[in-house]
Order: sequence, then structure tokens, then C-alpha cells
Amino acid sequence: MGSVTSVDPRTGAVVETVAETTSIDETERISARAAEASRELQALTPTERAALLDALADSLGGERARLVQLADRESALGYIRLDGELTRTTNQLRLFAAVLRDGAFAEVTIDHAADGAPDLRRMLVGLGPVAVFGASNFPFAFSAAGGDTASALAAGCAVIVKAHGAHPALDAAVVAILRASCSDAGVAPDAVSVVFGREAGTAIVANPLVQAVGFTGSEGAGRLLMDVAAGRDRPIPVYAEMGSLNPLVVSPGAARRGAAALAERIASSVLLGGGQFCTKPGLVFIPDGHQGDVVLSHLSEGLAEPEGVFLLSSGIRDTFVNRVQAVAAADGVTTLVEPRSGVGSFASAALNTVRIEDLLDDPTLTEECFGPAALVVRYSSTDALAVAMRALPASLTISVFADETESAFVESMVAVADGGAGRVIFGDVSTGVAVNWAQQHGGPYPASSSSLHTSVGAAAIRRFLRPLAFQSFPDALLPQALQEANPLNLPRRIDGVMENGTL
Repeated sequence: MGSVTSVDPRTGAVVETVAETTSIDETERISARAAEASRELQALTPTERAALLDALADSLGGERARLVQLADRESALGYIRLDGELTRTTNQLRLFAAVLRDGAFAEVTIDHAADGAPDLRRMLVGLGPVAVFGASNFPFAFSAAGGDTASALAAGCAVIVKAHGAHPALDAAVVAILRASCSDAGVAPDAVSVVFGREAGTAIVANPLVQAVGFTGSEGAGRLLMDVAAGRDRPIPVYAEMGSLNPLVVSPGAARRGAAALAERIASSVLLGGGQFCTKPGLVFIPDGHQGDVVLSHLSEGLAEPEGVFLLSSGIRDTFVNRVQAVAAADGVTTLVEPRSGVGSFASAALNTVRIEDLLDDPTLTEECFGPAALVVRYSSTDALAVAMRALPASLTISVFADETESAFVESMVAVADGGAGRVIFGDVSTGVAVNWAQQHGGPYPASSSSLHTSVGAAAIRRFLRPLAFQSFPDALLPQALQEANPLNLPRRIDGVMENGTL
């Protein structure tokens, strides 16, 4: 067994040993306890699970100062950013509490016996234990207490967190708080567990008691987990949110309207969080001509001025530098802003530009670059732009800046998004991902492993639910959610008609 250490990305120094790597035998014991905890969670009413999620949110908020300080030590993302992210995380837990109280998540559907057809009643139930692999770039919102954990618990599924190597001390602290809060609420603390080390993470995905996986990270790591899950005797779904280019398109009209302000918004989006957002615009399409030149000039200035940031780890910094150098060396590419490196994980922004005709000739140019970098692509016609956009790997988002009068231009970009993105944005950057009922954070592969689902927003709960139907059961033997009197007061579709609340 090895040790898991916590590293300060500002210096590269090891700060503490967090834990020993989890043994395979221990992952089996953890998985067994999680399966039992899942049965307990499923036995709770939606209202009771909602109260648990509210309690978890309160417990994290009560440890705000300690958690934010710990997160900053391991991520170098800064107090203000991390304080806001913790608020997002607790709000996310409360959103799923609201989803449970609303009740529509269960999709209760009843068809009474008629014309020789039997009485049939259908609902959604939790899958069972879920393995959660968090992200380095969001140590709160996409990690131990993040959206995968919140939505899985809401579905009645216990969670086994694989502590992230970039912030293992924070994950350990968060899980300890969640476990204590579960105990205080009278729920088995094994509703949330944690394992350490890559082998342990692979082992829980392979464990037959684990029923689904939530993952946020690179395409390579996501594919590895997908292969492990698919190789099981009983394969399970892996809901992986992976790399994304998130192309941003500037129309001729938008370039004419306000070049400086537009370039400032794009630069801010590229630099946000050190360019380490999965929704960062990595490709920026700017039209040929004088107005496009002006936008590009302002964008170059906006990315050249900042002094730089500490990235999440020295490994991420090294990968970023190597990717930028590979792009700069590709045929047809011109470097406008060259990155600088420094002590620890320090790096500054990079900007390159290429003609649209050269973009698709080198696969290097259409790979995600994680960090504060963008590639500007100059285009001469809407047709050429549409062809290039369709040839790109699918993304989480496509952003379109255009005049409202440019309807044909916008329609062509929306048509591209139909098969190439999960969210299409008009007149705004892609780096804001609101936590609400309508959010869609996912896209066709390789942006996500499943384009049918989202990892953010109320619909994320659907990933960890499955349908279960009861045919010809006596009312007293049915689950409460399906009983005629509707004791849980859930919205239901009865004989084809939606009804809200008690009959």
C-alpha cells in the first residue's frame, strides 16, 4: 500500500500525508456497506431524503472557513472563487431537496385495469450504490459533495467517492462532514464513503454491488472507467463529462457592433478559473476583414495583459504548456500570445490563430487545451464555417454572437448544435453553468459518455433512477408512491391524464 499526499500547487511541496491507499479488500467492504445504505435511503420517503440533503448543505456551510482554506491550499483557486463555489455546492444540494419535494422525479404513472388489460403502475427507483469521481477544477461543486453526489443521494443511492489526487485532504474532510451529518439525521453514515488511490477507484467500478458511475475529467480517464464498467459480467452505466472545445462563433454583424467589449468578454471567459473550466471557449471563430481584425487585436491585448495564474497542479501546467507548443508548431498557425511559466504550477495565457482551411488538417488543433489558451479560427463565409463546425468533435456548448437580424447565420449554427452540442448559447459566453431546473450540462461523445443526460441541474437525478412497474398488485401491497390514495402526495399520470397531488 502507498500513501496519498496533499500538494500545494503554488510551491509544488507536499503539505501532508492524507491517507493510505485503500486496499481491494476494503473497497469490497465499503461497497457492501454502501449497498445496505442504499436500501435504507430507498426506504425513506422523498420528503425525508429532502430533509437529509438540506442537513448536508447546512453541515457544509457550517464548516465554510475551514473547508475554503483547505481547498485553496490544494487548488490555488483563491478564497473568493472557492467561497462562491461552496455556496453553489450547498445550493445544489438544496435544489435536489426541492426536486424531491416536488415529486415529479418519480414519474408515477398508473393505468387502471380496463378492456381486458391489467392494472399497471410504474415509477422510478434508485439504482443502488454510485461511484463518484470528482474533478480537479471544481474541488467543491464537482467533487465529493458535488452534483453527482447530490443527485445520487436524492435518487436514494449511496455514494462512494474516489478522492481526487489534486485535493485528497479536502475530499476526506468533506466526506467526514457528510458522514457525521448523516449520523446526526439518523441515516447510515455509509450513505457516503471515500476511497483513496487509482487501484481502489478502478476496483469500486468493477465491484458488482456498484450500479453506476459519475465522472468529471479527461476523455482518457473517462474512457478507462467506461471500459472497466463495460467489461463487468453485468455492465453498468458510466455518466462521464469529459473534454470539450466549446466553439464560440462571432458573426460579421457582431464583429461590427462592438469589437472591444466583445473581445473583453471572450478573454474573461478564456481566463476564468485559469482557463480550467470544462466550458471554456477553446475555439473562437472570427470573420475575415477589418472588423474581425479589430476583434482579434483586442482579444490579443486582453490575453497578453494578465500576469498569469497558478494552475491546479504542476502536471496540469506541464500538459498545458506541451499542448500550446504542439498547436503553435502546427502548419498554418500563428502565435499571438505566448505563455510564460514560473515556480510551482504557474502559467500565463496563450493565443494562436489559424485559417479555417487549415483547421481540420491537423487533429492537434481540435483537441481540448485545458488551461488559459484559445485558438482563433478566421473564416471567410458562413458555408465554410458550417462545414468546419460539423467536422469538430461534439462539445458541451456552442456560443453564437450575432445580430438578431442575422437569422440565417444563427439558424445555421443552431443546425450544427443539433448534432454537436448539448447547449447552444446566444450572445453570451459558455463559462456560466447555472444550477437550476432547466440546465443541460452534457453533450454527444466525447463531451459526455451519454448525450441523453445532464450532470448539472434537476434532471441530473434521472441518471441514477430506473423504471419499475407493478402489475395487478393489491393496493395494500404496493409501494406508497403507487397506492391509490397517494399517501406521498406525488404528481401522477393516471389513465393518461396528469394529476397533481392527492386524488
